[in-house]
Amino acid sequence: MVPEKPKRIARIGAILTLLGSLVWVQWPIDLTKFNINAMILLVGSFVVWVSIELADSSGGSDANDNVMSEDVDKINSLLKLIDRNQFYILKYKEIQIYMEDDDYAGLLNLIAYRESDIFPFHNQKVQLLYEQVCTDVREFYSEFYGLYTSDGRGRSTWRPMGDPYVSEEIYKKVRGKIALLNNKASKLAQQWEELINVSRQELKGASKSVERYDMQVAQG
Repeated sequence: MVPEKPKRIARIGAILTLLGSLVWVQWPIDLTKFNINAMILLVGSFVVWVSIELADSSGGSDANDNVMSEDVDKINSLLKLIDRNQFYILKYKEIQIYMEDDDYAGLLNLIAYRESDIFPFHNQKVQLLYEQVCTDVREFYSEFYGLYTSDGRGRSTWRPMGDPYVSEEIYKKVRGKIALLNNKASKLAQQWEELINVSRQELKGASKSVERYDMQVAQG
């Protein structure tokens, strides 16, 4: 990609050459004093100027498409982490006494992805939404596994190992924490939908497209 300053210099030079050749042809034009060399320079200068403009226009379009396509590729990578099953769990599955160990595996994958992600989205609006989703995912995941522990048989629970009995007071506190977690899970689903919808809108002009899964009827 040609730097912007040299491109501007080339454009200005082409225009000045065009104007100079026009003067050489003679203004106003007198056909009785026609100068073939000046006319050749005029035509050549015009062709050079038009070529620069067309090349600049084409180069800018290609560069913009490359930028947006890179963002599309990244969004499509994220859709493989928060897949339709993970989205369904966030949006529709109530947090119960026992949960599957892999219910939030997609969130863990996103957290790991974010930790090694050194290339931000080019689109600032998409980047800001992405950062907020990642922050809230980490917070939710930390709070959930601060309350739940794997039972070693493929499930996680808040119940103590060995003696599952807890007092009514403790049970109420746990239920309160679970209610907050359910609200945060629903919010994460909404944020995820917003990120994908905004990405589709912002990156609409790219030669690639954001992949889809049916966010309304996704099944676990």
